[in-house]
Amino acid sequence: MLTFAEIQNSQGIQKIAYPQIQMIPIFDYYYATELSIELLPSHQINLNLKDFFNLFNKLFMKILNGIILTVFAFCFALTSCKSEKNKWELKSPDGKIEVVINSDISDPNSQNQLYYQLLITKEGVMQSTISQSPLGIVREDADFSRNLTFLNSLYSENVKIQYQLISGKSRQCSNVYNEMILEFQNAEGKQLAFIFRAFNNGIAYCYKFPIAENNNVTILNEKSGFNIPGATAWMHPYDTVTKYTPAYETFYEGPMSSGTPAPKGKNGWAFPALFETANHQWVLISESDLDGNYVASHLDVEGNEGLYLLKNPIQTEGMGLFKTSSEVQLPFQTPWRIIIAGNELSAILESNLITDLASENKLGNTDWIKPGRAGWSWWYDNDSPKDYSRMLPYIDFAAKMGWEYFLVDANWNMMKNGSMEQLSKYASEKGVGLLLWYNSGGKHNEVSEAPRDLMFDREIRRKEFQRIHELGVKGVKVDFFQSDKQDIINQYIEILEDAAEFQILVNFHGCTLPKGWSRTYPNLVSTEAIRGAESYLFDPLYPERAPVHIATIPFTRGVVGPTDYTPCGFSDKKYPHITSNGFEIALPIIIESGITHFVDAPEVYSAMPQYVISFLKAVPVLWDEMMLLDGYPGKYAVIARRSGDTWYVAGINGQKQEQTVKVELSRLTKGGTIKLITDGADSRTLIEKEYTATGGVVEVTIMPLGGFVGVVQK
Repeated sequence: MLTFAEIQNSQGIQKIAYPQIQMIPIFDYYYATELSIELLPSHQINLNLKDFFNLFNKLFMKILNGIILTVFAFCFALTSCKSEKNKWELKSPDGKIEVVINSDISDPNSQNQLYYQLLITKEGVMQSTISQSPLGIVREDADFSRNLTFLNSLYSENVKIQYQLISGKSRQCSNVYNEMILEFQNAEGKQLAFIFRAFNNGIAYCYKFPIAENNNVTILNEKSGFNIPGATAWMHPYDTVTKYTPAYETFYEGPMSSGTPAPKGKNGWAFPALFETANHQWVLISESDLDGNYVASHLDVEGNEGLYLLKNPIQTEGMGLFKTSSEVQLPFQTPWRIIIAGNELSAILESNLITDLASENKLGNTDWIKPGRAGWSWWYDNDSPKDYSRMLPYIDFAAKMGWEYFLVDANWNMMKNGSMEQLSKYASEKGVGLLLWYNSGGKHNEVSEAPRDLMFDREIRRKEFQRIHELGVKGVKVDFFQSDKQDIINQYIEILEDAAEFQILVNFHGCTLPKGWSRTYPNLVSTEAIRGAESYLFDPLYPERAPVHIATIPFTRGVVGPTDYTPCGFSDKKYPHITSNGFEIALPIIIESGITHFVDAPEVYSAMPQYVISFLKAVPVLWDEMMLLDGYPGKYAVIARRSGDTWYVAGINGQKQEQTVKVELSRLTKGGTIKLITDGADSRTLIEKEYTATGGVVEVTIMPLGGFVGVVQK
């Protein structure tokens, strides 16, 4: 019997050009270094006697012809993958990123634990970006974090990824990677594969278990880590458990030294985490491709030198229900641990590595999925969802602006002066689709906002989806998940699956981070997981902290997926914003979301200058390309996004002093004009300016806590 680690491409078959093949025991010292085999997507290939002698004959003939020696020399010359005893190396297709896996035999206390190291070429020299970091995973029945024996390795080169997102940073996505699979067994003979992929903009790894006699196992935790000593970090604390958390809504902290303990006790740090290394290289770490069979993870600090270890959810999350471990059925592959990396910040912001590593679209036909803009009454008038008549002006205004949707927020089931049936009919006649809010509970939260108890039980949820689909409702906003445990991650997946069957869009709130699901389930159009504009209603600290917090978001939270910040709040709520109106109008470009919810009232927007109204009418949510033009985390950001032939440029300044930025029009157009909407004489007035775009650089001075938005026209 020949044992292989499974490699599967989009066609279900992967050609392995240079495998090491573990022979049956009598021939276990033979290794084929050039034999090319097409593997079906299975973990084992059983050979009958005839097949075995055919294979042996092929190997024997190659030996006779001297080819083995030639190929042996060629394999050692390969730069993309290399192995020697207790050490394995894998390079990216362009050769500028390298991951090295080794067993630390020099340390007698390591008990043969595996480690990895990430290196990136800078100025022609390969430099350490992530220092030696631990690998391993522990099941209830088996420990795979130490005392591992190497069995086999497989390499695959220049594997291409191409797919289309319905909404995101870019709709047409592509990447290429080299892959290395290392097979080990533990002291009891149970097997595990480490899968590494090296891209030109980062690396990723995961663990895979083959089929075993007992197919149902419990994974207790991972020993995976990220060792980034001497770096500068921007991170946000993982929530302390409360009635409304965890929800990834803490403020981003930074810049701070890597290894700094989280400020909220022992809860650790949340993904994503951004680092500028001592070599001035950039790293962002997160995870992708959770399929409902595994917990979502966060980070804990080990010591104060910059080592971060994966941590499971907190037991008290979700009212203390459900396990913090993962119950899986073998064969099983864990989520990807992702490290986006590069010498420039643009490598972080422009990366699609989170969706590159997610599973392919599972929905089939997606013609019904329509991203867009939405009016929203709750922020300006919290009780409006309870009153039919108070929502009508918002629907009318959405229709006037050409916005595709209106969001009916919490407690709409208590509506007076009309019904949901009437509201749906009214909106339909205006050409506006309705989005409805739901509580995700269930027994896992005690939040009273309603409707609740319709989204946890699958049978009840499907009946509700069928009902609102027949009413013409286009989407749902599901809130207050309160846990990263496996059962709640599975609830996310089931909601997406069920909603798609009834052609319903989904927006998650009070939730976990994006995990690449907008590729796998394109009906996921947005996700909160951010401390957003609603905080002006209840957090007295928010106005002062918001500028730096939001100026950090493009480099952190915004990298991993759609972000429902709810922008363009020009009016003041309980705690007035200190950011300018120029800052606020820039946010639909700075922060990407498949549905952008405009938070303010019709009368507020209608009082704006006509050029502001025209911008809010035209601003798209579908993007073909994005670029970071300038910026630094927590200070300022200038981002350009292209929709069709039109470039939109926006800048925000999170500092209390002016910031002059350079808009490199030569990267966007060869000529034409750029019209900017910038702050005027004070922070609450806006003016329009026009510059000639001659392919050069336009310098814009952004006022303290200010911003601008511009449209490049040929």
